[in-house]
Amino acid sequence: MEQEKKNTTLYWIAKGFVIFFIFFSAGFSYTHAEDLRKLGFPDYFRIELVTAKIIGAIVLLLPFTPVRVKEWVYTGFMIAMVSALTAHICSHDPLSKIIFVSVDMVLVFLSIRYISKIDLSENPLTTK
Repeated sequence: MEQEKKNTTLYWIAKGFVIFFIFFSAGFSYTHAEDLRKLGFPDYFRIELVTAKIIGAIVLLLPFTPVRVKEWVYTGFMIAMVSALTAHICSHDPLSKIIFVSVDMVLVFLSIRYISKIDLSENPLTTK
């Protein structure tokens, strides 16, 4: 019983971190248009990215979202983070920015792995 409570607490901490980070990065992308232009992204892409992140975070918050849909949201967010890391490296940004994005990406990845493990144990995907 105690282990289950601990797992539930860790699950919500990890999920809260990922959702917070998605909302934070959407807000940052929205308010720092010039930074994204410096990375080579057009303004319309910034709006698409912000919209996708907000929709993804909301989908993760909904309790009735199927596990498969959650996996795709996590996949899309990881693709966006790898793209951000690549853009920072190719734009010759300072090492501090590259390390910041790398650490965030690792933390989000580890959180997603933990969340997915719990989600799949509660709602296993069936193949028929």
